[in-house]
This record gives sequence, C-alpha cells and structure tokens, in this order.
Amino acid sequence: MKYLEFKELLTDYVLGNLSNSKNQELELFLKENPEYNTELEETSFFLESTHEEVPEPTAAMDIKFYTMLNSQKQKDEKVSFVKKLESLFLGNTFKKVAYSLFILAIGVFLGKGLSKDAGISSPNIEKVKEETETVRSQLVLTLLDQPSANKRLQAVSEVNKLNKVTETILQALFKTLNYDENVNVRLSAIEALGNYTEYPLVREGLIASILKQESPLVQIALADLMVLLQEKAAIKSFEKILYEEDTNESVKQKIEESIERII
Repeated sequence: MKYLEFKELLTDYVLGNLSNSKNQELELFLKENPEYNTELEETSFFLESTHEEVPEPTAAMDIKFYTMLNSQKQKDEKVSFVKKLESLFLGNTFKKVAYSLFILAIGVFLGKGLSKDAGISSPNIEKVKEETETVRSQLVLTLLDQPSANKRLQAVSEVNKLNKVTETILQALFKTLNYDENVNVRLSAIEALGNYTEYPLVREGLIASILKQESPLVQIALADLMVLLQEKAAIKSFEKILYEEDTNESVKQKIEESIERII
C-alpha cells in the first residue's frame, strides 16, 4: 500500500467501513511505517468528537423555543410602546423647539465671539437674539401643556429667562395660575407674574385670580403680593374671602393683616 492510498482509506478504516482485506493492508502499512500512526490517532480523535448524536426535536423543546420567542417579541413591543408614549407626551414639537433653542444658543455664543474678535456689527446678533426669544416662548407654551408637573415648572422657569413677554405668554401663565392642578406650579406662576406687574393686564389678572383660588398656600401668596404692590383694588376680593365659611382660619388671619397693611 502506498501513502496516498493510506490517506484515502484512513477515514473508512476508523469508521469500520473497510473490508477485512483492506483492513489488513492498512494495518500492515502502519506496522511498516509507524510514523503515520499519529495521523491515525488524529483522525480517530476528530471523528469521535464530531460524531456526537444530535437530539431529535421534541414537543417540549418546541414549547420552550416558542415561549422564548414570544417573550423576546413582547420585550420588543414594550420598547416600541415606550417610544410611542415618549413621542406622544413629549411630542416632536417639544423636541424640535428644544433643539432649535439649543442651536440658536450656540449661534448667539458664536456671534458674540466673532463680533468681539473681528469687530463685526451686531444687527445679525440682535436678530439671532430675537429668534432665540421666539423659540424660548414657543418652548414655554409647549412645556405648559405637558402632563408632567416638572415640565410645567420648567416652563415657568423659562419665562423668567425671557427679556420680554408677550400677551400670549401672560395669558398662558394666568391659565396655569387659575387652573393647574398642581399647587407648586400655581405658586411658581404667581412668582413669574410678579415680575410683570407694571402691565395693567397682569395686575388685573392677579386680582381676578384671588376669588378663583381654593388652596390656602396660593391665597396667602396672592395676599403677600398684593401687599407688596399696595394694590387697593384687591381689598374687595379679600373681603369676600373673609366671609366665606370654608376659608381656612390661617388664611383669614393673613388676609385681615394684609388688608390693614394695604390701607
């Protein structure tokens, strides 16, 4: 037997597929050429390691597989649902407004740097500032409509960053003051509106809001603001609250003190 024939028959020899005569020829070859026993050992090891039986699929395996598949599918659907909620409640508008505000802020920053370094006139920078104000106003209105109280508080905070407010913003703040379900948001609205009491619209709105409030904290905050403004037009509204049976006693005492300080 030659080496090439040995190589061709080696696999069948290990698997036991050779005739007796071929087996004897191959074993004689190995006896005469012991250096090839290593190939025999390696071939035997390889074939044994790859000859493991593959289990037949069972009904139990099918159930386990499809359970895992459905579990993964539900996880994917949950992730998709969360993304839909995020898109629904935060909304593309909010994201676009926030993104625009960010871009404009960068524009203002770069504009300041360029004008300082190159002595460029400021009309373009002023235009960018105006656009920033517009975008920030849109952001305020968008955040005030969010279901999250934190977002609405953020909206009031953004109002304080505006150089000037529009009537639309003021009306939105009054809507928040009179109808927001969260007391902290309403208190923040009072604080923000207190910065614009030079406008008759704001003073009138604050006075009109006194009779719409039921929260003692909000009533007291309005009383303090009216004292600060020395707003005599608020006394009539305060007197009405004093005669209401369900008014908190601490609030009544605060209002009486406030009326005395205004008069």
